[in-house]
Amino acid sequence: MSYVRKVVSHQEKLLCIFQPHWIYVAEGVFWFLILTAAGLIVDHFFYSYVGEHSFFRGHIGGIHFSGRFSEISLIFMTIGIGVFWTYLLVYVSSEIGLTDQRVIHKKGLIFIEVDQVDLEDIRAEQVFHGWFGWLLGYGRVRMNCRFIEDVWLPAIHNPYRLVKASHNARLKHPLIEYGVDEFHANMERINQTRQEQQNKQTLFRLRRAIKAWFGKAASPPPKPKA
Repeated sequence: MSYVRKVVSHQEKLLCIFQPHWIYVAEGVFWFLILTAAGLIVDHFFYSYVGEHSFFRGHIGGIHFSGRFSEISLIFMTIGIGVFWTYLLVYVSSEIGLTDQRVIHKKGLIFIEVDQVDLEDIRAEQVFHGWFGWLLGYGRVRMNCRFIEDVWLPAIHNPYRLVKASHNARLKHPLIEYGVDEFHANMERINQTRQEQQNKQTLFRLRRAIKAWFGKAASPPPKPKA
C-alpha cells in the first residue's frame, strides 16, 4: 500500500501521487556495467604487464591476476552493485504526494524519512531537466520555501503536472494569499517552458532524421551481382 495514502489525514484531500522516473534504474545499470568493464580491463592490464613478470607468476600480495576474473574484477563489480542498489533504492522507495494542504516526500525502504512542506510555505517551484530530461520528459523539482530549507524532489515524469497541481491547490487554499493574476502568470510560464521542451524534442528528432537521410544518400549504391 502507498505510504503517502496512509499518512494523509481525514482533514485533507490527496490530489495526486508521483513515483520516481525509471531513469534511476537506467543510471544504476549503466554504472554497474561501466564499473564491471573497468574491473575486467584493470585485471587484464595487471596480468599482461605485471603478472607475467612478477615473482609469484600472477600473484601479487595475495591477489591472483587471472586475466579474466579475479579479486580486482570482484572489487569493481561489488562497487558497481553498490552504486546500482543506491539508484534502485531511490526508484523503489521514494514517493511524492500532493494534498490540498502540503507536499509529502517519502524516502527510504526500511529506515523511512519523510519531508513535508505546507503549501503556504512554498514561494515558487523550479524544474531542472538536463539533456536527457528534455528528451525523455522527466525533471527534478526544487521548491523554494519561505521559512524552511528548500526541498529537492527526485526526478519524475512530467514534472509540470506536479507544479500545476501545486499552483491550483495554493489558489484554492483559504489561508494563502495567491492572487488570480499571479496564478495565471505562473501558468503561462509553465506552459511556455513545457512548449520549449516539446520544441527541443521535435528539433532533436528532426536533426536525427535528417542525419539518417543524408547518411543513406551518401552511402554508395550496392554493386551489381556478377
